Amino acid sequence: MSGRPLLHLYTTLAEFETMHERHDRTRSTSKTVTVDRRALIHILMDHSRMLEALRKAGRVDIAEPDG
Repeated sequence: MSGRPLLHLYTTLAEFETMHERHDRTRSTSKTVTVDRRALIHILMDHSRMLEALRKAGRVDIAEPDG
Protein backbone atom coordinates (compact mmCIF):
# COMPACT_ATOMS: atom_id res chain seq x y z
CA MET A 1 0.00 0.00 0.00
CA SER A 2 2.36 2.70 -1.19
CA GLY A 3 1.01 6.12 -1.79
CA ARG A 4 1.71 9.72 -1.22
CA PRO A 5 3.57 10.36 2.04
CA LEU A 6 1.51 12.00 4.78
CA LEU A 7 4.32 14.39 5.59
CA HIS A 8 7.45 15.69 3.89
CA LEU A 9 10.29 16.32 6.36
CA TYR A 10 12.83 19.08 5.85
CA THR A 11 15.18 17.80 8.55
CA THR A 12 17.74 15.38 7.18
CA LEU A 13 18.69 12.31 9.17
CA ALA A 14 22.20 13.76 9.55
CA GLU A 15 20.82 17.03 10.99
CA PHE A 16 18.58 15.08 13.37
CA GLU A 17 21.42 12.88 14.59
CA THR A 18 23.78 15.84 14.96
CA MET A 19 21.26 17.69 17.13
CA HIS A 20 20.83 14.61 19.32
CA GLU A 21 24.61 14.23 19.65
CA ARG A 22 24.93 17.91 20.55
CA HIS A 23 22.25 17.55 23.20
CA ASP A 24 23.94 14.45 24.62
CA ARG A 25 27.23 16.35 25.00
CA THR A 26 25.59 19.22 26.89
CA ARG A 27 25.68 19.29 30.68
CA SER A 28 22.40 18.51 32.39
CA THR A 29 22.55 21.85 34.22
CA SER A 30 22.81 23.86 30.98
CA LYS A 31 19.80 25.88 29.90
CA THR A 32 20.98 26.28 26.32
CA VAL A 33 22.22 24.01 23.55
CA THR A 34 23.98 25.38 20.49
CA VAL A 35 22.77 23.83 17.23
CA ASP A 36 23.09 24.62 13.56
CA ARG A 37 20.64 27.38 12.62
CA ARG A 38 19.53 25.65 9.43
CA ALA A 39 18.85 22.39 11.30
CA LEU A 40 16.77 24.28 13.87
CA ILE A 41 14.75 25.96 11.12
CA HIS A 42 14.18 22.57 9.48
CA ILE A 43 12.97 20.93 12.66
CA LEU A 44 10.64 23.88 13.37
CA MET A 45 9.22 23.61 9.84
CA ASP A 46 8.74 19.85 10.34
CA HIS A 47 6.94 20.46 13.63
CA SER A 48 4.67 23.03 11.99
CA ARG A 49 3.76 20.64 9.17
CA MET A 50 3.17 17.80 11.64
CA LEU A 51 0.88 20.00 13.72
CA GLU A 52 -1.10 21.03 10.63
CA ALA A 53 -1.50 17.39 9.53
CA LEU A 54 -2.71 16.41 13.00
CA ARG A 55 -5.13 19.35 13.10
CA LYS A 56 -6.63 18.28 9.76
CA ALA A 57 -7.06 14.77 11.14
CA GLY A 58 -8.60 16.14 14.35
CA ARG A 59 -5.93 14.38 16.39
CA VAL A 60 -4.13 17.13 18.28
CA ASP A 61 -4.28 18.53 21.79
CA ILE A 62 -2.07 21.59 22.25
CA ALA A 63 -0.69 22.30 25.72
CA GLU A 64 -1.61 25.52 27.44
CA PRO A 65 1.24 27.90 28.40
CA ASP A 66 2.62 27.51 31.92
CA GLY A 67 1.85 30.25 34.37
